[in-house]
Amino acid sequence: MLHAVSHVFLILLSGVCCMPVHAQDQIIPRPVSVKIGDGNEATPVKLDSGTRIACREKDAGFQRQTRLLQQFLSDGTGLPLKGEGGTGIIRIEKDDSLKQYGPEAYRLEAAPGRIVVKAATPKGVYYAGQSLAQMLPAAFFDPGADKGAVSWKVAEKPFSMLDYPRFAWRAFMLDEARHFFGEEEVKRLIDQMGLLKMNILHWHLSDDGGWRIQIKKYPKLTTVGSRRRDTEIETWGSGKYEGKPHEGFYTQEQIRRIVRYAADRNVTIVPEIDVPGHSAAAIVSYPELKLSAKPLAEVPVSFNDGAAFDPTSERTYQFLGDVMTELVSLFPGGIIHIGGDEVRYKKYWEGVPHIEAFMKKKGIKTYPDLQIMFTNRISAMLAKKGCRVIGWNEILGSDVHHDGGQGAALGKLDGKAIIHFWYGSEKIAARAIKDGHQVVNSTAAMTYINKDYQKIPLSKSYSFEPVFAGLKPEHQRNVIGLGCQVWTEWIPDVEKLHRHVFPRIAAYAETGWTRKEDKDFQDFQRRLPGYEKILDALNIKHGEEK
Repeated sequence: MLHAVSHVFLILLSGVCCMPVHAQDQIIPRPVSVKIGDGNEATPVKLDSGTRIACREKDAGFQRQTRLLQQFLSDGTGLPLKGEGGTGIIRIEKDDSLKQYGPEAYRLEAAPGRIVVKAATPKGVYYAGQSLAQMLPAAFFDPGADKGAVSWKVAEKPFSMLDYPRFAWRAFMLDEARHFFGEEEVKRLIDQMGLLKMNILHWHLSDDGGWRIQIKKYPKLTTVGSRRRDTEIETWGSGKYEGKPHEGFYTQEQIRRIVRYAADRNVTIVPEIDVPGHSAAAIVSYPELKLSAKPLAEVPVSFNDGAAFDPTSERTYQFLGDVMTELVSLFPGGIIHIGGDEVRYKKYWEGVPHIEAFMKKKGIKTYPDLQIMFTNRISAMLAKKGCRVIGWNEILGSDVHHDGGQGAALGKLDGKAIIHFWYGSEKIAARAIKDGHQVVNSTAAMTYINKDYQKIPLSKSYSFEPVFAGLKPEHQRNVIGLGCQVWTEWIPDVEKLHRHVFPRIAAYAETGWTRKEDKDFQDFQRRLPGYEKILDALNIKHGEEK
């Protein structure tokens, strides 16, 4: 007989909480439902040399995911988990009844010698495997551990678990335009995203300070745009510099490897190529194309400097159309992030004679309207290739930075564009939702994990609620999820990156997956040490440096 539990914990007499009683209580994000066997059922659920993984489904996706799960669990435990015979089974089954909970739902049913994984799609099988891994000893994640000396106990008692996500979009953003980290580090971050059931890697690959992806038609984007001779340090406009060059980019073959690697972990990569602002690296690479009305001499070494594309020039659209064609071939997720933030209208467009003449001829009253025109052209380009646009909320035409917008925009943004909210009044997002736009909520004050822990402590990260207050029930479904972001202006190395990201990313992972009514920060804190043991096993630094 199974009885329902809601994360039962042993409390010491002193009132200080200790580690969870049940292995299921280590899982982050917290599952929807867990039922654990009664106390008289004392035989634990374990993996051992007699355990085998099997899938009788003919579905090729299930068969492939079964092979990936076998390899994952085998690498972690040192057990073969395949072959004939065996004294225990992990059985993978397709269960169409789980479709009601979405494509990522799964059910785990476990008893001594038998674990059944049920899912409506292969995605559910993957997430069930990640939950199993979190229930095992942390040595599972330690490549140097003596695997043969570990008892691979899954749980003390039989259990049944049902799990599925609250939001479809659960994103982590890595900015590599400011500082480049490389293929192995990106894969390491993807591993943690998969373990925490995050499914979108928002990959910021271009900005004023660097262009990080090979575009074969425009080789100077990487021979020129991926390099800067120095880097500002400490803060914006400090006048202090690192004193050495910074460079790096991904070849298209590396991109394809990373995209495949992510897909095996249920992670879709959404690349960001920032336009029309934050585009100095591209503009410097091709001065002969006159992509900006106000050109620059070099890739900026200060993060205060930048440039913007000329939205009135057909050369701009030819260039960006060529770039988008190559991007679509590399990233099959069907969504391209075009940035769109912080276009400093006064600095880049105001007073330029041919831009002013174009606006007058076309009846464009404001610079935000000019940006809407630009965005709609890029959106139309991508739509022909089967892709949708997502961009920061400035693409709606709100001059949230008071950059000389000359009033509210009158134009209408393409209704299929996804709005990535980060800055300004929440009324901007509410209007977009009422107009039918889907919105991802990344409110900067709550989700920018490049900020110090004093500004966004773990408790604040965990408290983030993606659904904007006051939305009518029929509009709430248009908030498709959340993103957390790490911008790397002042994060030059992997250890500092890890200390900013971990363990805070786990708080956003739980917010994206776990039902609102099941979230509890004290409960999360009790489970967090289990995840921190995993980070330690992987030698991933986490939290503030002591």
